[in-house]
Amino acid sequence: MNSRRQHFNKIPKNMTSHKDESTVSNNDNNSSPTKNGENNQDYYKKGSTEAATENALTLAKIQHRLRLTKKNQRLVLVLVGLPGRGKSFIARKLENFLSWRGSECKVFNVGKYRRLAASGACAADFFDANNTQASNLRQQAASMALEDMLSWLDDFSEEDSIKKDRIGIFDATNSTKERRDWVLKECTCNIKRAGKPTGVVFVESICDDKELLHTNLMTKVNNSPDYKGWDPEEAMADILTRVQKYEEQYETIEDDTLSYIKIFNLSSKMLVNHIYGRMAKSIVPALMAWNIGTRPVFVCRAGQTTTELDRLNINSRMSRSESLGGNGKAFRNALFAFMKEECLDFMRRRKQAFAPAMNTGTSISGLMNSFSKDNGNESDWRDDDYVGTDGTTPLPFPCHIMTSTMPRARQTVDWEDYPYPVEMLSNLNPLDKGDFMGMELEEIAEKEPGWYTQLVEDPFLTRFPGGECYGDLTSRLESIVVDIEQKVGPVLVVSHVSVLQALVSYFRNSKIEECTSIEIPLNTVLKFTPAKGGGWAESRHHVLPSPSPSETDLCNSNESSKLDLYAMSPELRVDTRERKTFNAKLAPPIWGDHLKVPSFAPLRRHNSLDGRSPREIITATRQESMI
Repeated sequence: MNSRRQHFNKIPKNMTSHKDESTVSNNDNNSSPTKNGENNQDYYKKGSTEAATENALTLAKIQHRLRLTKKNQRLVLVLVGLPGRGKSFIARKLENFLSWRGSECKVFNVGKYRRLAASGACAADFFDANNTQASNLRQQAASMALEDMLSWLDDFSEEDSIKKDRIGIFDATNSTKERRDWVLKECTCNIKRAGKPTGVVFVESICDDKELLHTNLMTKVNNSPDYKGWDPEEAMADILTRVQKYEEQYETIEDDTLSYIKIFNLSSKMLVNHIYGRMAKSIVPALMAWNIGTRPVFVCRAGQTTTELDRLNINSRMSRSESLGGNGKAFRNALFAFMKEECLDFMRRRKQAFAPAMNTGTSISGLMNSFSKDNGNESDWRDDDYVGTDGTTPLPFPCHIMTSTMPRARQTVDWEDYPYPVEMLSNLNPLDKGDFMGMELEEIAEKEPGWYTQLVEDPFLTRFPGGECYGDLTSRLESIVVDIEQKVGPVLVVSHVSVLQALVSYFRNSKIEECTSIEIPLNTVLKFTPAKGGGWAESRHHVLPSPSPSETDLCNSNESSKLDLYAMSPELRVDTRERKTFNAKLAPPIWGDHLKVPSFAPLRRHNSLDGRSPREIITATRQESMI
């Protein structure tokens, strides 16, 4: 090696060609030859600087991408997999996520059509491929479901198509190549579907983990209408027989001309083929994030600030750099106590569920290495790697904390004795109101009555001049939702009203267009816990009593705890999503960091129980302070 280097050092410096020198000076003035006579190192940093060109080969290679990146107004997601592989779980999560991000989305479950066609539940023999009569009935049910889905995809006006695309989810086993080819042909036939371009993506769920499969089948036995009233052992035997019938004819997807996603064991292992555009940007990360863990998600508003008038959060000129006031600091301390109790309870329950693994020192989801066997306090869990930002202070409970970049949000989780790592994200910052930043609704109505009328008619998509609309806000929160979903331990999000309205809409599986009417009270933590069906259970916890009767009324603090279930089942999900039509004439009831109020008029917000407007309260308070 040394002799070779000596040989290079003997090369005369003037041997560098004229062409080489010009190339060096043109490409990078700072990349002159070294003392050893070596040419510049640009190639290793940048690769070839030759201009890219297209030829027949490159065009042929990107034909699929050119075809599939085009955004169709209609998209069909076709679920594929044996029974008990989590297809319906995936379908419900997809429906919720895609609806939340602004698409019209609906699940068409073939099993539901099959039960209607067969006048009830069906035993395992019904799924035998040799049972011709049953096979014809199953095909009839699939045809009905597919026909309804395509009709629904086409049933929207041109105006609606501009605002939203439509995504149908075809939830069935679709276990043979013949069945999948039929679905693809029906959705994309140039004759039947002329002028109605429709994209098709297959989503196959594969599960070969015996323990996970047994858990999935038990969930199906306990919840499926097919086994309502059955003895559990008989139901399990029947579903195992049904699975065997399907396995005899099951064909995994192997046609690489199709667009498909394969998910293995409901985990982050995936195989993706010909997936581009919105599928790669949104759906693939979401599919990788979803898991069957039981971690809770906590969301709350930032604490109140130092501005005395902000005691009711009605100061229309509150600075974004405000720090926490006395009440805000009290909430910060109460929040720590609440989170400690909740997270330790979660870890104790996880310890009980995974006791055998813990005793062998197995790490569960990377959160814990071992448990003490003696007591039930914070020493119940310990993780040598889970320490504060100083690198030494052990933290009393595990929690992933996310806040906006606003000082008051960061200070809400500034627990001095325990320097928790905090992820500060600008995506969690309040709705950007542009030119109207800091203005009250009544001021905007007086200054820009035309724009205000648009806001009243469509509070979700009306964009503030130079700022955002709630639709924009939802788009920037998409990565936040994926990040929350992929966590396996407790998560705390501290943000602001507009942001939390959009996030709560996701967890509730409610219409995102109506998120502006969601109440987010002060000094309150909303807790969301996963349900087996893919939804979330919600409970409300008022961790700090409000300092005055008026605030108590405004915050509904007399309600100590409230529990609701969302998207637990198709039936409940329909009830949740089909709420009464939003009354646009009421205008957006929550604006900025202001409190939700019992009554609201378009031109005057009554934040006071005596009917005074924010401006009247501020003026009166200033006059009182001068006396």
